[in-house]
Amino acid sequence: MNIPDKKTDSTSVIFRNDPIKALREKSRSTLDLDSNWLITLSDVLSLLLVFFVMFMVTAKTAAKSQTPPLDTGKDAISSEKKSASLSENETILTDVNAEIKNLNLENEVSVHRTSKAIVITLKEKVTFKPGEAEVLSASEPILDHIAQLIQRYPSFLVEIEGHTDNMPIKTAVYPSNWELSVARSTGVLKYFIGRHGISPSRLSIKGSADQKPVASNDTPEDRAQNRRVEIKLKENDS
Repeated sequence: MNIPDKKTDSTSVIFRNDPIKALREKSRSTLDLDSNWLITLSDVLSLLLVFFVMFMVTAKTAAKSQTPPLDTGKDAISSEKKSASLSENETILTDVNAEIKNLNLENEVSVHRTSKAIVITLKEKVTFKPGEAEVLSASEPILDHIAQLIQRYPSFLVEIEGHTDNMPIKTAVYPSNWELSVARSTGVLKYFIGRHGISPSRLSIKGSADQKPVASNDTPEDRAQNRRVEIKLKENDS
């Protein structure tokens, strides 16, 4: 019979007496150690994930607060430009109406504003002889005033559009109302360029013949309203 040494631990005695039990206890101890480091690693990874999420949220919040509203400046500029344009339009309308009244041309010349332009309408009676496209001297004072406005407001482009009634025309010079309407708008364009030196790059012409009537064409009075030249002042958006 083996008598254990007094200095020897009782557990060692049990292991020596029962090797299988000793092996089982050793395995359990090893597993506990393995589990301990896995648990520690899991905690570390969890903390890293939490820190990463917090970092991303903080970074996004900071970036959003520091990013200036990109459209604010553009909206302000657009609003200021629109207000200035409306002010100019009102000034031009008042100016032209005063000149029309001053020249006693209320029955022959009119002005109104659309969503895209200021439209000055000159009837045939004051601008051309029937079937012709040479500018009459009677229209020169109002054309001179319009030319001054064009020069005063360089932000505006000018479109000159000729119109006729629906009565057919066929002459050696103008085979149809199309040619006549274009020739009349061209006559006004040449007046602005030749008499006032307005840049051709700001001017354009159109001829619409009888395709855009403002009256029925059923009476001489209605047809007279349709024979006209429209000078459109349009804001240059470019």
